[in-house]
Amino acid sequence: TNESSVARGFLLVFLSRLPDVDNGLHQDVLTKLLQPLILSLLDDVCLAPLQSGASIMTGTEDYSRRIRAWQSLCLLYRFVTSDIASEVCGKVFECMKQNLHGQIRFFIEVFTIQCSQRHPSVFGRKFTDEIQRSDISLQYISSLMIIGGNLLVGKYKEGFHSQFNDGESGINLKQVVSGIIPWLSSTQGFSRAIAQLLVYELIPLVMHNGHDEDQWFLQNLFQFLESNPEMKRLRKKQLKLFDRYNVDEVCTPEGLLGIGVDNGDEPDPQYIVDVVKKCLEEVYLESHRKEAPMWKQVEELMRSQAEAAAPTLVGPDDDGLVNFQRKIIPLDALDLALEESREQRLRNAFGRKRQSLVICASLVDKVPNLAGLARTAEIFSVDRLVIPDKNVCRMDNFKSISVSAEEWIQIEECKEDNLLAWLAKHRDDGYTIIGLEQTASSVSVGEVTFPEKTVLLLGKEKEGVPVQFLQFVDICVEIPQLGIIRSLNVHVSGAITIWEYTKQRRLLEMADV
Repeated sequence: TNESSVARGFLLVFLSRLPDVDNGLHQDVLTKLLQPLILSLLDDVCLAPLQSGASIMTGTEDYSRRIRAWQSLCLLYRFVTSDIASEVCGKVFECMKQNLHGQIRFFIEVFTIQCSQRHPSVFGRKFTDEIQRSDISLQYISSLMIIGGNLLVGKYKEGFHSQFNDGESGINLKQVVSGIIPWLSSTQGFSRAIAQLLVYELIPLVMHNGHDEDQWFLQNLFQFLESNPEMKRLRKKQLKLFDRYNVDEVCTPEGLLGIGVDNGDEPDPQYIVDVVKKCLEEVYLESHRKEAPMWKQVEELMRSQAEAAAPTLVGPDDDGLVNFQRKIIPLDALDLALEESREQRLRNAFGRKRQSLVICASLVDKVPNLAGLARTAEIFSVDRLVIPDKNVCRMDNFKSISVSAEEWIQIEECKEDNLLAWLAKHRDDGYTIIGLEQTASSVSVGEVTFPEKTVLLLGKEKEGVPVQFLQFVDICVEIPQLGIIRSLNVHVSGAITIWEYTKQRRLLEMADV
């Protein structure tokens, strides 16, 4: 509510105005208020079991409580003293193991970077131990890479490097490098990209401080990273990114409350994972631009012209004319390329024509069901999968079930609030809306002839399709059941219906041959 937002704003300002521990803060305020508050936020909110099971959905109360708790902790890091640093460190790294959205992880990483600067030996040793593990999730290693990038090669490296030595009291840099090197072969592009930057920057320190005569492996690895053109381009972009990463600006009321918000009015910071992914795409395009097929060149030309939307072709410095002339394609080739581009959109990655079936799962909110539907939709080459929140595609449990299906199908976002308008539009576009629901007028799925242009509307896991959406449904179908339990899992129901549609379309195609 607006009232609670105002109260939270006043509280954040109050916390920010408190003096530092060594600058006049009363000991009772530190030990009886601030430090218990830090530990309480970590225990009661951040480490609390996820209310939705293995994952958390945006817009839920659980999501709001966690992201606001971490925002508050970003102001309280100043009061993490040496007597609680070890306890806080253990709890923070435990929180990183949770399956959380990037928006929440952003504040976790900011808090960890701030605490690491104040207690480098405590947090540094924990980082070293964790980076060497082989059983951690991709989300967890992403957070470790972000923290490591800032502390080891970013703007905060000067104060952190002093902790690196071979003694028991410091951080063993060789162990850090040995833990990072295996991630050079990670299937996740982000981790692989940060790993090559860290390895490149740290190898000279290891070799300089080391006493081993046999360092040919590190020498060869460093020479490759130093000379490879793609590695150099990517490294340059990443170094600029980490140089601009300013956690001090975030850890103020102005910084926290000045972050843009999402549709649920919760903070939506720019997550570094997304930025590095964009860097990877840019490097790939830069290195393969000459190899792009004609249809791809046309597609890029059309996109750039649409985004520019300029009234003239020539800018103040004539760069627009130069770039335009460089991309001119003969008219015949342009027509052929446009046709090839259109055909490309109608086919899946395997080259087969997509079916004119749209799976609408806007009412489905469990990540495993959405991931299973994505996998099924890709297998049967449906046109689109519509889900309530595209951010779930980045979650580890989604990826583990979908097995990269989200990379090969078109996924569209439509929230429940916008579903009526979405259904109306698709009906106007000639689609038949078929609801998968048990009603008094439902027809067995095997007795219905599916039109080619079909939208399959799936219901909520427990309630089914709400009555307000049934008015837009042309026909309801149900799956005959022989057992006692009267309800199938929504993913299973959707998969059976998708197969029935596919079977009918294949039989019609065979009849036409």
